[in-house]
Amino acid sequence: MWKISGYAIVGLIALLAIYVVIGGLVFNQMLNRILVVGSGTDLAAAGQPASSPYDLAYRGDPKVAFGFDFQSVSIATDGGGAPAWVVPPPGPPQDVWAIFVHGIAGAREGGYRYLPALRAAGFTTLLITYRNDKEAPKSADGIYSFGLTEWPDLDAAVAYALEHGAAEVIIAADSMGGGVLGQFLKHSQHTNRVQALLMDAPALDFPAVARAIAASFRLPLASVLAGTAERMFSLQHGLNLAEAVSVPEVAAFSGPIMLVHGEGDRIVPIGISKHLLATRFGDTVFLRTHADHLLSRAEDPERYDRLLRAFLDALQRTEKRGAAAPL
Repeated sequence: MWKISGYAIVGLIALLAIYVVIGGLVFNQMLNRILVVGSGTDLAAAGQPASSPYDLAYRGDPKVAFGFDFQSVSIATDGGGAPAWVVPPPGPPQDVWAIFVHGIAGAREGGYRYLPALRAAGFTTLLITYRNDKEAPKSADGIYSFGLTEWPDLDAAVAYALEHGAAEVIIAADSMGGGVLGQFLKHSQHTNRVQALLMDAPALDFPAVARAIAASFRLPLASVLAGTAERMFSLQHGLNLAEAVSVPEVAAFSGPIMLVHGEGDRIVPIGISKHLLATRFGDTVFLRTHADHLLSRAEDPERYDRLLRAFLDALQRTEKRGAAAPL
């Protein structure tokens, strides 16, 4: 019969503690590369130039992309003017505007997946930049915070739309833009002006994103390493990433939601969206695909566009409440 001495137990605990500390330090370095502006890959410039406006790497204004007339404007934020594009519909505009919020180190061109349908439905569309974008004001901390510090810039964009003729807004958000949207819903005084939400792979829970990244390396105690790294990052930068969770606020949103997420997403786990659906009772359209991050439209463009048009048509006809169902 094997006997384990007290010294052996103490030794195992010490080794485990060393593993967690070293693993946490390594993963904290990874978080710094992802979240500190300029430390990692510039996603806005990543990949080869694309010819299709629907590709993530595409860069070009709405006129170049689609031949759509647009206006370049500056939205006043607490850090300075943030550039944006206003794209009017071809006919008389409605008093509802759509606002697009891109993801981490992304670009306003990411909203081109929504723009043609929004424009055809009669919505004026506002494609925004926010703090730490290449063209926008830089924050003092230089951190991408998954909405904790960025949400006031979305709030300023909503205020701009309301000041320029909008009575309500639709907010479309991708990836970290979903986190920005979620924190906006948590803190803004303008939430009563939001009619509907469009979300693709929304990062509404940063700790879950961090755990998924850690788990992708197939290391023991991955969730413990992720939590340790988060705490190290918070101590290092004075920003508590554990607060970057807004699933309850989005679940409680009273208007309709169109939600898109791919089972193959290697960046924002689809479990976040499944948790949202499990806790939400409002009118929700859920498009579940097999795609990787933000590639659901590329998997089946016709299906994606058809469901988006149907969702926008339903907004114009009537407000319904019902259970979420995968399509």
